[in-house]
Amino acid sequence: MRGIVFDIDDTLYCRQDMLVRAAETVLGVKVPDWPRFISIFYEKSDINMAQLESGEVSTHDINGWRYNETFRLLGLPYKPEDGGRAADAYLELQSHMFISDELASVLDKLAKDPEIKLAILTAGESRHQWNKVDMLDLDRWIDRSSVIVTGDTPYTKPDIELFRMMEDRLGLSPSNLWMVGDNYDKDIAGAIKAGWHSLWINRRRLPAPEVIPDISVLDDTEFVEALAKEFL
Repeated sequence: MRGIVFDIDDTLYCRQDMLVRAAETVLGVKVPDWPRFISIFYEKSDINMAQLESGEVSTHDINGWRYNETFRLLGLPYKPEDGGRAADAYLELQSHMFISDELASVLDKLAKDPEIKLAILTAGESRHQWNKVDMLDLDRWIDRSSVIVTGDTPYTKPDIELFRMMEDRLGLSPSNLWMVGDNYDKDIAGAIKAGWHSLWINRRRLPAPEVIPDISVLDDTEFVEALAKEFL
């Protein structure tokens, strides 16, 4: 028996294009350096994640701040209220998020395999992340008892206690578990420290880390192919 534990954001769906499209809609200009925009936004995302997960700040408010900080550092023309407006535009785009047909087909097969357990380990505000579980209709493949949202716990990724909690939920040992995610420090390094296997979706084309994951892919096509090759 093996367990596959997925992150949600930029793993089961790609949010990067939505982040940029929301900014461009509000500012009325094209973002000239898309990779730099994403890099800065994600760097800012890490700063207040613990407050977000604990519910001290809302997802909307923190995204507004992240947007304004990104606008400022990129030298884009903006008004103080534009961050909140971009957060609203991003939330609207997120309401139409979906899992690709190719990935859904692989998940269909994995969910039917009696030797595989599927689960979710995602970071963020509880209500916001559970909304994503519902919007993506993840109940098709994953039982809600196998979903851990960090906002429902005292921990934040990559705390090893989260990985131990998942081991208990699934009744599997570390050597039989895989973490699938896009954030090396929070998903992959945490899994490696816990003794799990790992599949890294390196969407930002970051340099190879010192400790290499079992599998690295760069985009959705490679991701789906890697899942099928390893587990089907």
